[in-house]
Amino acid sequence: MKFDISFERVYLHPPEKVWRALIDPTALGEWLMETDFEPKVGRNFRMWCEDGAGGTDTYHCVLLEYDPPNRMLWSWLLAGRQDAGETFVEFRIEPVAGGTKVTINHTGDRDAETIESFKGGWPYKLDLLSTVLSVLSR
Repeated sequence: MKFDISFERVYLHPPEKVWRALIDPTALGEWLMETDFEPKVGRNFRMWCEDGAGGTDTYHCVLLEYDPPNRMLWSWLLAGRQDAGETFVEFRIEPVAGGTKVTINHTGDRDAETIESFKGGWPYKLDLLSTVLSVLSR
């Protein structure tokens, strides 16, 4: 089933700080998932987290587009589930009065259960991003 979901949040931090939290592997590990991300177009990277059943979910990703400090696009594929379909995650930031607006668009073709998981997961992750931003040094 095709999906296109979007989430927006405004953070009371400057765009440079928010962008850093989106591209720094240590910061990403704090709010999204542990990763070996490097901001280089075409580079493959992995993200991983506990799967809730005593194992690890690993995502194989590629940085497809990179326009710092405004936008980036990743492919996003759960290891071992290649048959389930690739999805795409776009991050956009823009300055707004008193802070920065972050928009995440997640699109692709997946089963209804996975789509519901994405719908519930991104708001939680964006809450974690707020926490990371509050402790991230300038």
